[in-house]
Amino acid sequence: MSTPQIETEIITSNFPELDALFRLLDDPDSEVSLAVQTKFLEYGGKIVPELRRLLDNDPSVYTRRNCEQIIQTFQLRALDDLKQSITIARLSDTDIDLEKSVIQLSEFGYPETNPAEISLRLDEIALDAHQSFIRNTSTNELTLLMSLNDAFFEQTGFRGATPEYKPEHSYFHTLFKGKKGIPITLSVAYILAAQRVGIELEGIGMPLHFIVYHPILHVFIDVFNFGVFISREDCKHFISRSNFDYNDSMLEKIPNTAILIRMIRNLIYAHSRKNEHWESDALQAALDEILK
Repeated sequence: MSTPQIETEIITSNFPELDALFRLLDDPDSEVSLAVQTKFLEYGGKIVPELRRLLDNDPSVYTRRNCEQIIQTFQLRALDDLKQSITIARLSDTDIDLEKSVIQLSEFGYPETNPAEISLRLDEIALDAHQSFIRNTSTNELTLLMSLNDAFFEQTGFRGATPEYKPEHSYFHTLFKGKKGIPITLSVAYILAAQRVGIELEGIGMPLHFIVYHPILHVFIDVFNFGVFISREDCKHFISRSNFDYNDSMLEKIPNTAILIRMIRNLIYAHSRKNEHWESDALQAALDEILK
């Protein structure tokens, strides 16, 4: 199925102003820097790829400082939005909206994340699954799930990221571009696509691995391994081989907030491994607040 192109480029009606702003990034005056940073922030996260390209060209110390501060401001705003979503959910004694929250997390790693584009991609996966389903002679829960697998893995091309987990394998922005992800990020995308075709799946946070559960078919699904079905006994064997003492709670549904917290912890680890300490520290500070 062809994918409509969504416009994500920088505002094109203001090139003179943008050109002037980019030149002013090199100004050593602190008041000028603050004014320029404030103006860049008005353009929104879509300006960030241009700032990153400038950073890649090894600019002056002033340009580098200004670019990094602008990008980090966008990132911290995303974390503030995420923390606010969690606070609102707790005050109303509800769970967080999973799709909204993982997109907010993605906006931390990639401020240029386009929520409408991600939503459209999920809609397209669901539409492909529906079209595959109605072509089946047998229409039941199993054929619907197999239609989702076909749309998610075969048509869209999602797959597990091996052997090394990197930060880009945990953010939705890069997941939908490169189609590679770690188990929990792939599973969340799978759950959100499944909801669109009428399948309610549960997230299962096993030790060292994240899977999903289909409560009607009573099967566990390993999204990281192309949606293979696994039994409760298979899960128990995996947990035992991983040197954990099995208990039934390890295979119970976990709430969306717990899913998000696990995603943040994965990112703290991944950023730390790449020596991206500002990112890991910012995420750790946000996590500490969430867990208060």
